[in-house]
Amino acid sequence: MSTYPELYIDEDGIFHEYHYDKIISKTCAIYVADQRNKLSSIKRPLLVEFQNLEGYATETRDMSLEFILQKVNSLAYYVDLDTTEGQRSKEVIDSFFSIVNWPIPVEVFSNKTEALLWLKQYSNM
Repeated sequence: MSTYPELYIDEDGIFHEYHYDKIISKTCAIYVADQRNKLSSIKRPLLVEFQNLEGYATETRDMSLEFILQKVNSLAYYVDLDTTEGQRSKEVIDSFFSIVNWPIPVEVFSNKTEALLWLKQYSNM
């Protein structure tokens, strides 16, 4: 059974997205895009956290760029590199970015505070 991610906007205007599933499905990507549209009418920075990412469904990879660019002006991933799951999540993220060329700033962080500080520079754009 799939668990939809948690999404919210913090006081700095940053989208937060916390994923539980190991595979990001097309249904999940559509849900997330819909939730971002409901939460904001403007583009905002996005922090994505994964509990244990193992991959993306092929159609999700193809849709993600379009969906993200609709509401996101910068993207930070936070993964705990001290865990095996975090290392695996980073490998999936890195492989995704080797396939897709992103026209917005994107970084992967192993420290959530650093990720948020980096995103804050894009919160008033």
